[in-house]
Amino acid sequence: MSETTEITKETTPSPKEMAGERMALSVGSPPPSGELEGVSELEGASIRSDEVQEIISAVPNWMIRWGITLMFGLIVMLVGLSWFIKYPDIIVGNATLTTLEPPVKLVVKSSGKLTTILLTDGSMVEKNQIIAEMENPVTQEGIAFLKDYVLEIKSYLKSSKNELPLITENHVFGAMQTNFNELQKNLKNYEEQIKNTYNTSKISNLKKKQQQYQTLIAISIKQLALIKQELINAEDKYLANKNLYKKGVISKMDFYNEETAFRQKQMDVENAKRTTTDQQITLLNLAQELSDLEFQYHENERILVNNIQANLLEIENGIENWQQNFSFVAPVSGKLVWLEKLHQNQFIEAGKSLFAITTNNEKFIALATIPATGFGKIKAGQKARIKLNNYPSYEFGHLEGVVSKLTEIPNENSYQIEITLNNGMTSSYNKHLIFTPEITGSAEIVTDDLRVMQRIFNQFNKLFDRNTNTNASVSSTS
Repeated sequence: MSETTEITKETTPSPKEMAGERMALSVGSPPPSGELEGVSELEGASIRSDEVQEIISAVPNWMIRWGITLMFGLIVMLVGLSWFIKYPDIIVGNATLTTLEPPVKLVVKSSGKLTTILLTDGSMVEKNQIIAEMENPVTQEGIAFLKDYVLEIKSYLKSSKNELPLITENHVFGAMQTNFNELQKNLKNYEEQIKNTYNTSKISNLKKKQQQYQTLIAISIKQLALIKQELINAEDKYLANKNLYKKGVISKMDFYNEETAFRQKQMDVENAKRTTTDQQITLLNLAQELSDLEFQYHENERILVNNIQANLLEIENGIENWQQNFSFVAPVSGKLVWLEKLHQNQFIEAGKSLFAITTNNEKFIALATIPATGFGKIKAGQKARIKLNNYPSYEFGHLEGVVSKLTEIPNENSYQIEITLNNGMTSSYNKHLIFTPEITGSAEIVTDDLRVMQRIFNQFNKLFDRNTNTNASVSSTS
């Protein structure tokens, strides 16, 4: 054994000798093939004897031993967290803050000069109170006169005992002048219709004549009854004389006289019937004439009243148009707000909002405009945050509310929702914000919670749908 070991040591070159041989091979001429094979065998024997034994005998690190188990545990933990962790989406839109009864804006209908300003900014106004006037051909006094005159005419039409209102003032009514003149004409015709006694006297006479004919017909009917009774008596006498004549008691001449008297009674009855019928026909003609005359009289009166009422309606519409075009009248009671700085004789263009009236309503709401994307996630009762542009949220906080109403029909690819503010104008920083009409900002709607795992699967579904659509388009083009 000792000899063998010595032989092996002698024959096994050292690492330095092997390195020198490699350098010689790389610099000089290639060695014989036999020598190369010997060198490779020696290197393999050295590696197997020292380095391999060291690697095999070394204990692996704990990361190598438990790495797969640790990675599997981490994956399971992440999957579990993605199932239990959930958070909502935030849908953002533009918001306008208002009250439950929104402010009423007064808009200029026609361009012109602002001639009169009666109330200052912040004044309290009553319903139908005049705020300002634009330049126009009709004065405020003329409009007031027309309003009172219309009321007087209506009272005059309701009661015929009232006297026709007389005009003692001269006013210019602009576009309403034609309607006013037509009203005066119809009023005069109506007054003549009422005060003219010719038609009423004729109607009264016809009624009296009708009553007289009714009395005459009653008399004729009584006469007819008497003549009929005489006819019965004459017939009995005629039959009796006829029997006597047959027996030869009376002469032929006497019988003929009795027969003639009987026939005369029959003619008297027929004449009385004809007279009664003629009288009844005359009575019917009188009734028809009376009805026609009364109808014509009342028809003329009705036409005149309708014309007057139509004139009154046109004047009232003219007053309403005047108020809309040239006057600013408060439609409701509340506080007046100037929407811009104004001065007398300032030229104002049509379509501009000059004033707004806010009511004493402390119930504030926000009207938010939400894009159609993601609108299906919003439901009534969800929380909302309102951040006003006038009050930076990092300094004043935000207003908290709840979604109360949702519109079902979109408007220009957006929906409107109504948000009720829980704490009014008190922000999340417990600061009371001052309300101004239609203050703007942004609305953030907090939707229902969604799990992280569901969001991941939604992204995979989105990618799958996109790839499917891409493949379908490629196949259709090919």
